Amino acid sequence: MNAETGRRLRSLERHQFIMDYLKAHKHVDVSYLSLELNVSEVTIRKDLEKLERGNFLLRSHGGAVINDHLFSEPSFVEKEDKLNDEKSAIASEAAKLIQDGMTVALSTGTTVSHLVKKIRDRAGLTIVTNAINVATSFMGSNDNQIFVTGGNIRPNTFALVGETAEKSLEGIYCEYAFVGTNGFSIDQGLTTPSMEEAGVVRKLIANAKHVVLLVDHSKFNKVAFYRIERTEQIHTVITDQKAPMDVVNKLRDMGIRVLVV
Repeated sequence: MNAETGRRLRSLERHQFIMDYLKAHKHVDVSYLSLELNVSEVTIRKDLEKLERGNFLLRSHGGAVINDHLFSEPSFVEKEDKLNDEKSAIASEAAKLIQDGMTVALSTGTTVSHLVKKIRDRAGLTIVTNAINVATSFMGSNDNQIFVTGGNIRPNTFALVGETAEKSLEGIYCEYAFVGTNGFSIDQGLTTPSMEEAGVVRKLIANAKHVVLLVDHSKFNKVAFYRIERTEQIHTVITDQKAPMDVVNKLRDMGIRVLVV
C-alpha cells in the first residue's frame, strides 16, 4: 500500500466514524473528534467540510449536526404510485435483457416491481431475490424457480436483510442483477438509508456477471446514509428522459452503458 492510499483509507475511516457518531448522537464537536481520532482540529474541519459538500451533514459552530434527510425513507407503498410512467418505461427496457431460462437477481424497489410485471410471461427463469413482494409475484408462473434469501423482514421495503440473507447468497451466481437505489451520484455511488439492506444488495451485485441499475430521474444527485456500491461496479444504467444529461454523459465517459427511455 502506498502512502497516498494509506491516507485515503484513514480519511474514509474517519468519515465513517463521524457519520456513525452523528447517526447515534445527532451532533458532534470538533474538539471531541480531534481527541477521539487523534488528528488535528484542522484535519477534522476539512473532513466536515468534505462531508458537508456531499450533503452528509451540516456544519455548526464548533462542530456538525446530522443531515436528517439521509435517513428519510418513504415506504414501498408511499413510492408505489409515483412516477409510474417513468418506472414502467425503465422496466420495459430492462425486460428486453431477460430471456427464458436465465438466472436473474432482483433487489427491492418499486421500479424492480414494475420489471417483475413485464417478465411474468418468461419461462424457466431462476429468480434470486431478497424481496418478499418479488417472490410472491412469481408464484405459479411458467415453471420459474424462486430462490428467496431468508433473513429479517424490513416492513418498510419488504426486504429480507441481515446476516442470514447475506450468507444465503454465498456461492449463488447470476447472469444479471437488476437493482434499485434511494440515491445515485457519480461520486457517492448507490446509496440507501439502511446499512443492512445495503449489505444484501451489495452481495447480489458482487455475484452477478452483469449489473443493471434501474433509476428514475428523481434519484440522481441524491445521497442517502449508506453506500450500497460504487458507480464503477455498475455495467448498465436504465433511466428516463428527465435524467440530468451531464451525469448521463459522465457515466458514458466512464464506460458505463446508459439507456435513456
